[in-house]
Amino acid sequence: MMVLQVRDLIKEYEGAPVLGGVTFHVAGGERVGLVGTNGCGKSTLMKILAGELAHGSGSIRWVTDGLSRAYLSQEAPFDPGQTLGRQLKSIPDALLARCGITREMLSRKPGALSGGQKTRAALARALHRSPDVLLLDEPTNHLDTEGLAWLESLLTSYRGSVLVVSHDRYFLDRVTTRIIEMENGKVKEYPGNYSAYAEQKRMELERAQEEYRQYVVQKKHLEEAIRRQTSWAQANVNFKPPHDAPPNWRPYQGALAKAHMQVAKSMEKRLERIKVEKPREATRINIRMDDAGGAARNLILAERLGFTYDGQRWIFRDAGFYVQRGEKVAIIGPNGSGKSTLVRLILGELAPTEGTLYRSPLRVAYLAQEMEHLNPENTVLTEVTGGNKAMDQAYVRTLLGCLLFSREQVLKPVSVLSGGEKIRLTLAKILLAGPDLLVLDEPTNGLDLASRERVEEALEGYPGTLLLVSHDRYLLRKLASKVLHVEGARVTSFSGGYEAFLGRADAAQHAGRQADEERRLLLENRLAQLSAALIAPKPEEKERLDQEFIAVSRELRQLKENRRSD
Repeated sequence: MMVLQVRDLIKEYEGAPVLGGVTFHVAGGERVGLVGTNGCGKSTLMKILAGELAHGSGSIRWVTDGLSRAYLSQEAPFDPGQTLGRQLKSIPDALLARCGITREMLSRKPGALSGGQKTRAALARALHRSPDVLLLDEPTNHLDTEGLAWLESLLTSYRGSVLVVSHDRYFLDRVTTRIIEMENGKVKEYPGNYSAYAEQKRMELERAQEEYRQYVVQKKHLEEAIRRQTSWAQANVNFKPPHDAPPNWRPYQGALAKAHMQVAKSMEKRLERIKVEKPREATRINIRMDDAGGAARNLILAERLGFTYDGQRWIFRDAGFYVQRGEKVAIIGPNGSGKSTLVRLILGELAPTEGTLYRSPLRVAYLAQEMEHLNPENTVLTEVTGGNKAMDQAYVRTLLGCLLFSREQVLKPVSVLSGGEKIRLTLAKILLAGPDLLVLDEPTNGLDLASRERVEEALEGYPGTLLLVSHDRYLLRKLASKVLHVEGARVTSFSGGYEAFLGRADAAQHAGRQADEERRLLLENRLAQLSAALIAPKPEEKERLDQEFIAVSRELRQLKENRRSD
């Protein structure tokens, strides 16, 4: 059953169109992903649907009277002056626990919470009263891998309808059943998840390319025919008849020339009617690296590595791993687990508390989330080359084109660039420098889908060694050949890429649950034996049996609590 119907929705800002006739629907229980470039109008549409913004013309029809809906915006929806507990006091404890909201979090004010914690709290408030429709604008922002998995599980089991804006491709793959693409104020719908959408877009491009190839052939034939008809017409106009030609010869030649010109004009009109625009193809480039083989084969080696800031709480201990030349290594783990600390150790910014960390002499480049090192007065082209006019300008411009900088945009000053554009510019600078080791900290944060795909393509072609800290699981799945997992004061190395890591992690979790189940059965059996023995115990054994009964009961209770929390 349809729950929402939008027809010919139009919205303008200061005379500039944002939505230019948007039409779509959402069915009951459907999970729809809304995608498009930054600034295309996705958040504007969500605010209109939530009733927070008026639209120009068109209609929005919620099919069922009294249909409840909840809206999660990108802006923090909390009062900074009150504790989180006071603002969420109407929400049941069970829902708060389900959303990962702890008592300690409830005692804080929003300013003392992380972005992921605030997102969980906002989702708890949105889920309160189980709305029929959830409108979610970038709910994956600030969530770590654990939080993303929780959100995916929550939404895939949700009985209501969901319309969600997200740039997280892995999330869209796991959650959505249909994709709505926004472009130039219009929408186009695609069945299936993000990967299905991407495949349909690829097939559309192939069809467009084939249509353009056929058009080019047909155009060439028509242009040649037009040229012949025009030439014949001109020949008839210029032809001088013999002196003994009959009187009607000149009119005959004129009529013949006119006929040829009419045929030529008819062909020109046909050529205009069948005109096909050349489809825009993604620019591709092979990344160059001077002296790419100059670095040693084994770049980084950690043995019994440990680090603590205060001498009491260890970030991790007894870590052992290696990184070889050409590997693309993902560093993953929950927020606050120690990923940034590990990166700083590898970069030499911190010294190990214990163990050793060997790094061979390297040219290292680090892309942090902050972009303060860019000169705001330079143009994009000057910034990326450092003003070195001796650089291969064609190669530089091609690389910038790969990262979505058009011919005109390379002359823009850095000061007017968006956050995503600055990330792409910094990546271009780093790739041109050709480092032996490239360390990237959340390189796709703030990027729309098109930019993420271009960054991904550029990094795929990078022949050097890559260390990648990211929650972008689609990027990790595409790039990583090895995973360093940081969690619980441990660093675990997995070879074989991100999918292999997930498979092993699931297998380890399953093995752990199976071991816990076997332990539970043993404990329950022992508890029954102890209960029977304590009915009439020997005096010299009573104290020992009592202590064992208490210990077994506590362990069994802990196992059951762990099972419930899972």
